[in-house]
Amino acid sequence: MISAEPSDSKTNTPHSTAPPIVLAFHKLASQVSFGVTNYSPRRFRRLMDYLRNSDYHLCQSLTPAPTGQPQHLMISFDDGYQHLAGWLPQLMKQYNFKPLVFMPTAWIGKSNRWDYSHLFRSVPHLDRRSIQDLARIGVQFGSHGHSHVDLTSCDEPKLIRELTESKDILEQLTGQDITTISYPFGRCNRRVRLAVAEAGYDFGFTMDFPTDRDDIPLAHGRIAIYGYDTCFSINQKIRRGRFYHLEHLKARITNKLSGGTVILNRWRGQNNL
Repeated sequence: MISAEPSDSKTNTPHSTAPPIVLAFHKLASQVSFGVTNYSPRRFRRLMDYLRNSDYHLCQSLTPAPTGQPQHLMISFDDGYQHLAGWLPQLMKQYNFKPLVFMPTAWIGKSNRWDYSHLFRSVPHLDRRSIQDLARIGVQFGSHGHSHVDLTSCDEPKLIRELTESKDILEQLTGQDITTISYPFGRCNRRVRLAVAEAGYDFGFTMDFPTDRDDIPLAHGRIAIYGYDTCFSINQKIRRGRFYHLEHLKARITNKLSGGTVILNRWRGQNNL
């Protein structure tokens, strides 16, 4: 279970008021992939080595870290692609981290027909057995909606189904308490957040960058990592370096391009199963 633990009342050590910075990946494939969401295992290893040697700490939960410690980072993957089953066990062992994987449960064991990129090359999602195997070694699962649709465009009954079905399916598969959600396409509004809270989630993640005012528990920002990113650009995003605003702009533009998939799903009638 992932939860935000309170500060230790038995000590005077101050604690931060927010979870660790969360890095948001998508694909982790060694083969050539259409689009900009793939970060190959070779490059991922290079990034992990860089972060480990740059005073960052890869953590295993969303628990706030004591102040004065190295910057805590959490690794997350949206969409739950099947290639994660081949790479995560060895990477977790090598770098001692436990990632969050956000899974659209209607697509378990199926190809990513919800994404317009499947027209060029389809990619399979994790199947049920792979999800269970990953959960057993410490991968923490979260909801990515049931059918990976823009939740802000759902009517009330569909919104509730998207949130509750995904939670129920993942809890039955993994034995974990599913308390986190990554909003498909990073999109949420107040109505969605209220429904998310009512469905029993504790944390909701967008694709906006974290800010100092990132204090809405169900709208935490994350730092998106894309195929064009380098160790330098990722460090700029985390530390808010000289080129932070440029990197922020690039990420916003990239995420806006996901609107093509949103339009495709609406044309298909939302739930293109």
